[in-house]
Amino acid sequence: MRSPLTSLEGRSFDIVVVGGGINGAATAQAAAAEGYSVALFEKGDFGSGATARSSRLLHCGLRYLVPGGPLTTFLRHPDRLLKAVMTVRRSMAARSDFVKTQPERVKPIRMHYPIYADGPYAPWQVDSAFLLLRSLGEGGVPLDYERVSAAQARAEQPFIPWLRDQEKLRAVACYTEYQIDWPERVAIDMMLDLERLGGFARNYSPVIGLARDTAGWNVTVADAETGEKAQIRAAVVLNLAGVWVDRVNALMPQPVSRKITGTKGAHIVLRLPPECRGHGVAGVNRVGRPFYCMPWRDLHFFGPTETLYEGDPDNVFVDDADLDFLLAESSHLLPGFAIRHSDIVSTWAGIRPLTFAADQPMGARARMIGDAASEGAPGLVTLSNGSLGAHRATGRDVLAAAARHVRPSHPPAPLSRTMAPAPDRQNSPRLDPEHPVTRADIVEAVTREQARNLGDVLSRRTGLAWSGDLGLAAARPVAQAMAPLLGWDEARIASEVAAYEESMAHLHGVPPVALAPSEPVTG
Repeated sequence: MRSPLTSLEGRSFDIVVVGGGINGAATAQAAAAEGYSVALFEKGDFGSGATARSSRLLHCGLRYLVPGGPLTTFLRHPDRLLKAVMTVRRSMAARSDFVKTQPERVKPIRMHYPIYADGPYAPWQVDSAFLLLRSLGEGGVPLDYERVSAAQARAEQPFIPWLRDQEKLRAVACYTEYQIDWPERVAIDMMLDLERLGGFARNYSPVIGLARDTAGWNVTVADAETGEKAQIRAAVVLNLAGVWVDRVNALMPQPVSRKITGTKGAHIVLRLPPECRGHGVAGVNRVGRPFYCMPWRDLHFFGPTETLYEGDPDNVFVDDADLDFLLAESSHLLPGFAIRHSDIVSTWAGIRPLTFAADQPMGARARMIGDAASEGAPGLVTLSNGSLGAHRATGRDVLAAAARHVRPSHPPAPLSRTMAPAPDRQNSPRLDPEHPVTRADIVEAVTREQARNLGDVLSRRTGLAWSGDLGLAAARPVAQAMAPLLGWDEARIASEVAAYEESMAHLHGVPPVALAPSEPVTG
């Protein structure tokens, strides 16, 4: 069990990381491996923000070669092409690195990109895009690209008979993509390795004060459960709080410029025919943005949307407008499925912490690592638009920015890319007949992995929340297994179950009033 927050009072660290998502965890782990003394603080649970609510894809980078219009857009704006190529190179490197070193955390999926006679890209242009992807480095992880005729695709590939405008379908581009099935668990794995390397990590511990003096940073942290506070010292503060970056910066006495623009990505989940499992469709929606039908365990999801979001980042859910758009675009992509509102199993949405740019209302998609020294805050480094797949490279790059202000105080040590070892499940009963989660897993989640409530265990320690029933069947058995470890009585068990059910209905439920035509929407 973890020590009280007050035990940290007065301690000094080389680096304090604010934000325990996948990028914060990667940076803290890399820093500890380099010999820095590190403390990581997360205001909620590890990996519970954008990490858990993304499209969960380890992108090859194809989407960055879609300029939102014809390819001549790149000719008119060569700077965009250069940025796209650089981003694709990073994406391909990250893809290869992760697949080769953590294959147990990814799933290969076969994607299909339909090419239409009146579409934005000709077959040779799609071939050229994949040739560029290969030339920028697969690192031994192939794309398995092939372009097949429309007739061959209809005969051999799922989904194809349900695509729109069959008479205009010229070909289908097929390639292998990888899905990070459980990114929040990846963040927790890195948090555990951070601790193995001598670092410190704590969830439900928001930073509530930042102040700079001549010797460094004073960081005030609170315990969200008990209200306890502690003040610690740090040479460098790394603000990797995602969409909350500007709120963390606002804790300082001196103002710094805005860093983040949030855009919302919403998804709907459906159950498609069994032959579609493991296969997906990549397309472009009618506003020129990438749009996917993606396999998800034994289900599929459609999305994402991209709309400006200026609401509460702690309360992000699919609303009626999102649902209308997703149903219309899903039916436009695959009208043969006759998708209706009643077919939706669940939903989810998240916020992308894009880079603020005054001339781009929807934010800039370029990743930015900002050093606030020029704004009177030396030793404060912020991250915007840190992607899911490139978290390792981002961690190294953020650490390089920190190294301008502080040197490691300890010798380096090798970090681990393996999963945290599973507990001994021998003779430990299952808590859900459909999933291999045992009492031993719950003990591990609470005593070693800092799970503090039922949602922590079901969503991020076991992944049961991402099953077809959202983990609802396992809620009470898991709460009962947690009770003796956390001192819960029957009333607390009931309240945890009720809170979890309410959260799932709110964050993953289907709005009751939405676009629900009597006939499928075909656009």
